[in-house]
Amino acid sequence: MSEKLIGYNGKIAYIDLDAQQVEIKELDPQIAKDYLGGTGLSAKLIYDRLSEDDYETLKKDPMDGINPLIFATGPVTGTLRPSSGRYTVSGISPHTGIWGEGSSGGTFCISLRNSGFDAIVITGKSKNPIYVYIHDQSIEFKDASSLWGRDTYETQRLIKRELKNDKLRVATIGVGAENLVKYGCIINDEGRAIGRCGMGTLMGSKNLKALAIHGTNRVKIADPEIGKEYLKQAEDLKRRVLLKQITPMLFTLYGTNCYLDIAMALGDLSGYYYTETEFLAEKLSGKTLREEYPVLDYGCAGCTMRCGKTTIIEDNGREISVDGPEYESVGAFGPLCGVFESKSVILAHHMCNVYGIDTISAGVSIAFLIYLVENKLAIDKIKSKIETINLDEIRWGNGDLILKLINKISTRSGIGALLAEGVRSMAKELEVDPELAAHVKGLEIPMHDPRAFAGQGLSYITCCVGANHEKCDWFSTELNMIAYPKLRIKPGDRYSINGREKGVAAFQDLRAIDDSAVNCGFANPSFDHIIGFINAATGLDYKKKSLMKVGERINNLKRLINVKLGITREDDRLPAHIKKVLTSGKTVNISLDLQPNLMKYYEIRGWNWDTGAPSEEKLKELNIL
Repeated sequence: MSEKLIGYNGKIAYIDLDAQQVEIKELDPQIAKDYLGGTGLSAKLIYDRLSEDDYETLKKDPMDGINPLIFATGPVTGTLRPSSGRYTVSGISPHTGIWGEGSSGGTFCISLRNSGFDAIVITGKSKNPIYVYIHDQSIEFKDASSLWGRDTYETQRLIKRELKNDKLRVATIGVGAENLVKYGCIINDEGRAIGRCGMGTLMGSKNLKALAIHGTNRVKIADPEIGKEYLKQAEDLKRRVLLKQITPMLFTLYGTNCYLDIAMALGDLSGYYYTETEFLAEKLSGKTLREEYPVLDYGCAGCTMRCGKTTIIEDNGREISVDGPEYESVGAFGPLCGVFESKSVILAHHMCNVYGIDTISAGVSIAFLIYLVENKLAIDKIKSKIETINLDEIRWGNGDLILKLINKISTRSGIGALLAEGVRSMAKELEVDPELAAHVKGLEIPMHDPRAFAGQGLSYITCCVGANHEKCDWFSTELNMIAYPKLRIKPGDRYSINGREKGVAAFQDLRAIDDSAVNCGFANPSFDHIIGFINAATGLDYKKKSLMKVGERINNLKRLINVKLGITREDDRLPAHIKKVLTSGKTVNISLDLQPNLMKYYEIRGWNWDTGAPSEEKLKELNIL
């Protein structure tokens, strides 16, 4: 470890797949201080690496070999900070053509943290399928020809068997990313996923099947005793505040799907492709699934909630263990597609894990197809692509159709080749109104409807990756599950964000800190504790202002990268379909106009209204320029 860095390995591995060569460089202590690690460090490394010519190349083809794929941890990964067992993957998204990132839990993050590297930067493209094996700073290239075409679960098992090491941790892609489905995932620790933005697709474009790591290099932190004291204080607070006991208990009992029926009651979960908010949610709730099926609990490294679930289900006469299902998956394959039969929804989630594709983008794309057919739009064009599927099968509530289409998406066969491109491309190819495509900047809208929480809508349209609820889960703020009043992150009228735009920007910056530190966003300690855990790991002396400046710097740098890739203020918008005024449900008669809020947000951020770019003054203030 570098003498100037505490809480870091102090090294970055640069892997060139074209030449199958590795170069090790020192991590600059100032960059570590300014960007922490995770997605922040990755953004800095990518920004410094790409030239203006590179941006022009990537505008035309995000899967060009110059696109860096970066695996990274941060200074609190695997420490005493609650739920700090996460890692990140970043790059220019093959799905959206702009900045892309994701994070995942499990135990792979610990091996990556202990690998001797803070980040692994992968460029180029291998001539043949390979996987990369890292064992305590030793990096080897392994033939993956026999693994190409294998599913994500098989691949993890086979690599461990080949290397004769059960302690090995593997992050892999499946058939979906091999076939360049635009929203391919990276799967680790059985079924934990880097789900959004097509980071698995970027990996597949490089002919890189997997990253296998056995790391034993424990990273020393500055003061572990501080972390123990913070944990004690947090437990004392939990005993005194009822809400802080109930939320973790619900996650432990029912996983993320504990929110499904609550979401329907709030109008936050939409059905039938975002056109209705009233349906039989109790048929798919976490409580119902736990009553219908055997469900086992597990947690990621350092987890304080254990929201992970394994569901035991019968499929074709055999008993299988299925990871999850998670709330977003249940919402996307259930109500959004009009399906309320639990087995089909659970199997749809499992198939996406097996094939390695994003459940949100897949579910939204399938729901869009059904919506078009149900409304008799682009019928002739759809007929020409469906091959073995009958048109009358494409209807709300057909669980068998969902499973067929996931298979076709993953293999890019028939109509699946179109669905594999996502809703923005679907609308263009089918020549329907682009305003019907439910996305922001190419990324499909998650199972949190902006008509239910206006602040969530403002976050979607300004988020660095497009519509992603994890980069600012404002719905949690309105529900009083998360509050940082001194940062303006506090509840109010959920149908309006007027006067609270600064809170949305601050929450985005706070989540950027989480994704760079790196830790899970489900555990939300006090802001003093957030600062304290980072200082305890690094020995640095962040204060409230200086740490929030880190988050602001990270988000502005990602915006600058997006501007170089062609994003303007005109892209900061919701499609008309998502703003339609509903006639029933909890969001009845809600008319969403975020333009005034966007103007205020730009003013707060210091972004230019005409270009959408951070001002030169703001970039200099943040030491980006």
